[in-house]
Amino acid sequence: MLTLIQCQPSVPAPPPVSAADEAAAIAGLPEPKANLARRGFALGLFASTVDPKERRAIYRTFLAELKAAGATDVELVVRWSQPDINAEVIGPDPTIATPDPVLREVIGFAKAEGLRVFLMPIVHVEARSSGEWRGTLAPRSWDRWWESYSQFILHYAALAESEGVALFAVGSELISTESQAGRWRQLIALVRGVYRGQLTYSANWDHFEPVRIWDAVDVVGVTAYQPLSSGATDEASLDRGLSRFLLRLRMWLSESPRPFLITEVGYPSSAHAAARPWDQREGPVDLALQTRCYRALYRALAQEPHLEGLYFWNWFGHGGADDGGYTLRGKPALAVVKLWFRGAGTGTGAAGDMGSKK
Repeated sequence: MLTLIQCQPSVPAPPPVSAADEAAAIAGLPEPKANLARRGFALGLFASTVDPKERRAIYRTFLAELKAAGATDVELVVRWSQPDINAEVIGPDPTIATPDPVLREVIGFAKAEGLRVFLMPIVHVEARSSGEWRGTLAPRSWDRWWESYSQFILHYAALAESEGVALFAVGSELISTESQAGRWRQLIALVRGVYRGQLTYSANWDHFEPVRIWDAVDVVGVTAYQPLSSGATDEASLDRGLSRFLLRLRMWLSESPRPFLITEVGYPSSAHAAARPWDQREGPVDLALQTRCYRALYRALAQEPHLEGLYFWNWFGHGGADDGGYTLRGKPALAVVKLWFRGAGTGTGAAGDMGSKK
């Protein structure tokens, strides 16, 4: 769910949402479960400016804002690229990859705000035909691909260790690799040799059951971009759409109860938010639909006993009433997240100690 968005050097706050719109966004919602251990947002490292002072101002502004929204954690996504799904080598394309000094700097800014960091490396596929993405990789040589992928993951695992990152993903949505459990276990063992924090794998929302390495990581990770409705978008229809995903997830968890994370979830403020939550192309702006989607997610998960945490995609962007992207800056749906995070932090558990060995 990544795109390189151009961002101006200054990041003015969008006009505030009216008190009436905020109240309407949370009207009738129940209290959330207390002690949600990880209350997070993803923050895209997409600033286009090369001026270090301006870049620092952008990321510091965003980190302060998500902290003010009640976050305890921030997810930083980093990418290396391969030319197509058949390629055998992954590497840091300078137009896509975040430079290590910038990443280290942002991690430091996050920790200064009191935020724990979740670092998630993902594979970017440059040339894709219809239906092709990182979930359909088919390299000409799996041996060479795994060697390259291991270098990618171990590079960031070592960086995560040196910077005190609390949670690290060994992979994200690599569906065509998931049958190769032996390869994954070898890699995870190597990662544990250089990184002492907690590990997860981020499974796609429609492919978490076949993953055979959950016992090798510390917490289950699942994305939640499942469609809510391709037709009606009233709240009852959105609730029904989410209930199908949750029924499947809960049936799976009932076989082996375990905590899980939603590693990515979000809805753009556009007309396709319910039908295609994964679609990052902006369409006609629809703030009300975005809010209804967040309300449905809240009703579905805010009292889920196995949910350890979740990360909302994505804080990057200017936001406001004319923005059709994912960011919640200056949008009524943010009130739903604030309610969730505020209520989830009122229990007696030590959320600050969860998920980190640092």
